[in-house]
Amino acid sequence: MRRGKDVRKLRGALAALFLLPLIWGAVLAGSAMAGSSVVRCPGENVGEDGEERPGPMRPGDAHCSVLRGNVSLGQRTYEEQRAAQHEDRLDDLATGICLMAYGVAGSAIVGYGLRHRPE
Repeated sequence: MRRGKDVRKLRGALAALFLLPLIWGAVLAGSAMAGSSVVRCPGENVGEDGEERPGPMRPGDAHCSVLRGNVSLGQRTYEEQRAAQHEDRLDDLATGICLMAYGVAGSAIVGYGLRHRPE
């Protein structure tokens, strides 16, 4: 009898562990779908006049300097930055869907094992 309760607790813990990627995937996919269409520069945004300016990028801005810390990784135009943000949202959506599928499949398998335990 004791062994059966221990196995049941272990399966319950496994089910809880599969819920974590399910929840994280839902959050990631939800944030990707709710992402703003505003084009934001991750570094220095240079306007048409060549001056750095705050705020989101606008069509016609000269370029966006992509920075990691103080190191410049390159420059993007408005269209390139918009495409990069769109690609990031698609990547987040795909990752979120995969995590949710993993969580659902794992939870279903463990749940099935909890209900149909061999005697």
